[in-house]
Amino acid sequence: MAKVGLKNIYVAKILSDDENGTTYDTPRKLKPAMTVKISPNYETAELYGDDQLQEVEEALSGVDVEFGVNELDNEDYAYIFGKTLDANGGIVDKASDSAPYLAFGYELPFSGGRGSKFVWLYKGKFTLPSEENQTKQGSTNFQTPTISGKFMPRASDGVWRYFVESKSTNSEVTSTWFDEVKEPPTTN
Repeated sequence: MAKVGLKNIYVAKILSDDENGTTYDTPRKLKPAMTVKISPNYETAELYGDDQLQEVEEALSGVDVEFGVNELDNEDYAYIFGKTLDANGGIVDKASDSAPYLAFGYELPFSGGRGSKFVWLYKGKFTLPSEENQTKQGSTNFQTPTISGKFMPRASDGVWRYFVESKSTNSEVTSTWFDEVKEPPTTN
């Protein structure tokens, strides 16, 4: 089924991630979504014998995430990049600041109103966006932020992403998808 849009970008700070599991802050919705690009990176090793390929092993070496939003206000900037808001609502960038680990979620609507795909990536950090600004030159040229980060599997279980499609699950799962960082059901 073809995807025809993007909406509802959320982030949630990781409060703990260890062998006992992962806990998250309440998800926070960002300004209107514009773009999301997810690029899993795999390292592969090839074993040759008798002049031919015998085996291939691969390992996830990280997931590059890039997203664009209509606007990134100071509160969202502080939350995503580990900054502090001052009494004026301003931000002072310090070299000692450290971005927190976050979960990242979003929704991808399908064509024809046939539901959506709902996604959570479980652990990553974003880096400060570069800034490029220009003057108005007779016509409006919107200038919006693009934020990049690196995601990885969680320490607790090795899971890096979970997604469902509304047509394949019950509506309770998707209607509450962003109330908390959704976990896959446990199986025995």
